[in-house]
Amino acid sequence: MNKIRENNTVKEIAEKFPVTRKIFDTYGIMCGGDSLPDKPISFFAKMHNVNPSTLIEDLQNLIDGKEVENDEVSLIKPQTEHIYEFFIKTSIIIVLSTGCLYGASILAYMAYKRSFLSVPWVLLETHGDTQVYGWVGLFIMGISFFALPRFWNSILHCTQLAYKTFFLMVAGIVLSFVFKTISYYSGAFFFKIPVLIGLSLQTASIAIFMYVLIRTYFSSEKKEYEVYEGFILSSFLWFFLQALAFAALHFHYCIVNNTDIPVYFKDPIRHIQIVGFSCMVIIGIFTKTLPIFLGIQVPNKKNSFYVLILLNFSIALRVIAEFYKGYTLNLHGFFITLSCVAGLLEAFSIFLFIYNLNLFDKRKLVKNKVKLPTGFRKYIRAALFWLFISESAFLTFTIYETVAGEKVSHALFGAYRHAIFVGFISMMIIGCASKMIPLSKGVKLYSPKLLNITFFLITLGCVSRVVTQPVSFHFNPQFYSMLGISGFIEYAAIFFFSVNVWKTLKSEQEEITEEINSATAATNVYQLVKQYPQTLDILVGYGFKQLKNPVLRNTLARTISLGQAVQIVPVNLEDLLKDLNAAIKPHITTSSQ
Repeated sequence: MNKIRENNTVKEIAEKFPVTRKIFDTYGIMCGGDSLPDKPISFFAKMHNVNPSTLIEDLQNLIDGKEVENDEVSLIKPQTEHIYEFFIKTSIIIVLSTGCLYGASILAYMAYKRSFLSVPWVLLETHGDTQVYGWVGLFIMGISFFALPRFWNSILHCTQLAYKTFFLMVAGIVLSFVFKTISYYSGAFFFKIPVLIGLSLQTASIAIFMYVLIRTYFSSEKKEYEVYEGFILSSFLWFFLQALAFAALHFHYCIVNNTDIPVYFKDPIRHIQIVGFSCMVIIGIFTKTLPIFLGIQVPNKKNSFYVLILLNFSIALRVIAEFYKGYTLNLHGFFITLSCVAGLLEAFSIFLFIYNLNLFDKRKLVKNKVKLPTGFRKYIRAALFWLFISESAFLTFTIYETVAGEKVSHALFGAYRHAIFVGFISMMIIGCASKMIPLSKGVKLYSPKLLNITFFLITLGCVSRVVTQPVSFHFNPQFYSMLGISGFIEYAAIFFFSVNVWKTLKSEQEEITEEINSATAATNVYQLVKQYPQTLDILVGYGFKQLKNPVLRNTLARTISLGQAVQIVPVNLEDLLKDLNAAIKPHITTSSQ
């Protein structure tokens, strides 16, 4: 075999021509190991979103001793460039169906009945699970597969495994959602088995997800640990722990033929899902990205480390205390005190995180000569406001329960959970998506106007829900009607956000033909390198090693100016501009003659 054909397998090509392994590794086909897939190359090319003819041509050129040009490779997007889109699109489908729409319908029914107990627990639980695993979980997993390898200047380890996490999670969500409801109403033991399978698939998906990212991290060129990585690792560990706990508990209660897992297990696990996973991973991502996107100083590393330690410690204490409080039905004594301490520590760590961002201190804005993008700043500010409100409420409830010896009402605690889940977590997801998804595609957001409409609607819906839920329960039942509408207002916000994201993902990169005569802080990195290729070596020499990757050059660099680039790699902007202009000046002089 001297000529590669579409029906040749990866195994026989790699065994006969070992030099081809480096191209297979680029596309993730080799999974970073010695396993050689015994499938036709055309199959793997299509699976990795690569044109089979182009891949075969590159392999043949390498075998024949010809050099494969980087510019040609940059036009071929490997599978790792598309994985995150599956996660994000599916998370949108779930939130628009079993997530937000399902939840809004349940809330409307409660408002109609004027009772928060009018809906069976299983419907509330399945709604919550799809929101945690389908909306937040899939979205975070997709963004992690895209962003973390870039943070670490690495290639995602084993793209095939990454795809398996997607299919396992989706299958687990579907099985759990459908059969948990059926088993509740039928009472048949047989229907509990698919629920257990679904929970096990979710746990396996998270375990593989963590494995892929850990292998990606250790294959990178990183030499120093950063605090944001501690937040992200902690969040993934909490995510895995709660999934494992749910699967084990369901297995136990299947054996004893009990329909429901007790509340003293559910409440601590839900706290892990909301604070341990969702909030923790958002804190980690923001610690890394906000200084870049908003032009603020990097958060104090010591303070960030204190937040990491205290927040993890408070979650562990809260889980232990809430379990034993519910199990013993004792609202006094050691475990109520432990719960109070956990609440104080959590609130302090969250408030320290907000303060440490320097977002509200204009004196700590990074001074540069380029206007930084602030289109999604209102989402960040609003989300942090909701985080502050929800944590203040959580602290107040904790102190009240300690002093009064009784739990706050379901209406009050439900309002707190909604404030943190929609006001903070969902608002942050929308804000991050409006920035990171266009960056990933190298395009502009489809519609800033839709983004503004989304912001108005989700703010209106969240305020309506958080205010009217306790008011209608404790003071005036007339507010139940407004409560019932609030869910559909939020659904409209998510719908417009989904349209915006979907259209952005389908957008094609637009070529800008503006001629660059001198490098300034506002100069686009991609256009600079394209018009003056000699500047690439200068940028790499200043530490922008990501630009050596042709895929990143063709996507991320399209939406980054030199002024923003020095936020990512802190170098002296004036020195950089001086060297770049020195490199392009001879070419400008030549072209003008």
